[in-house]
Amino acid sequence: MDRPIITLTTDFGQRDPSVGSVKGVILSIHPGVTLVDLTHDLPRHAIAAASYVLKMAATYFPTGSIHLAVVDPEVGSARRPLVCSAGGRWYVGPDNGVFAEVRRGDPSSECHEIADPRFCLKSPRSSPTFQGRDVFAPAAAWLARGTPPSAFGPRVTDPVGPTSSSRQGEIIWIDRFGNLISGIAPDAGVAGMAVSVVGRQVPFVAHYAEGPPDAPAALVNSDGLVEVFVNRGDAAALLGASIGAPVVLIPCR
Repeated sequence: MDRPIITLTTDFGQRDPSVGSVKGVILSIHPGVTLVDLTHDLPRHAIAAASYVLKMAATYFPTGSIHLAVVDPEVGSARRPLVCSAGGRWYVGPDNGVFAEVRRGDPSSECHEIADPRFCLKSPRSSPTFQGRDVFAPAAAWLARGTPPSAFGPRVTDPVGPTSSSRQGEIIWIDRFGNLISGIAPDAGVAGMAVSVVGRQVPFVAHYAEGPPDAPAALVNSDGLVEVFVNRGDAAALLGASIGAPVVLIPCR
């Protein structure tokens, strides 16, 4: 790309200078990149939410774009820093499942550990608290400068995978309408099924307007995921549900 794109997805928020520091590192290494903020307001430590945001937004960017994602509750631990490819795009961040959804179903996806200190401000082994700035930001910038993924370190054949299946998972996102978005992508339809969430059995409907105004209903949304909502209401408030709550598809009773 003539002007490489690097997107940023974090749970840093905007109050602290963390996001600015990450951008400063990238621009110091490659001043010609275009930086795009996907979001910095993810719930703290919500890895599944970050994986969802990447899947739903990053795949609409041009091929060759680079997506830096830092939701990293185990920063500084033995978990590996990665550069991954999927769908013709690049992803940089921790090996904790944040790239599970973008890699799902892509047999050509490949990951390499960021191990060579030449491409870091500080070695991954000596930067225990802010690897977003010291490891991931410079790796993304060097990737944008044309550094091949294999130069960063050894290939990783067992990156952390998705936690949701086609029948069970968890709430991975709550949108501004209070809709509960799960990580479940049904592979055999939802006929004769209901959703079990926070102790409630919720029936499926075809679209939002078909749901009752005072009770939760479920549908398969535009991203192919099971979603629980209240017609012109707030499912999260009504059910007292939060990100991470288990969701299971069950036969209707």
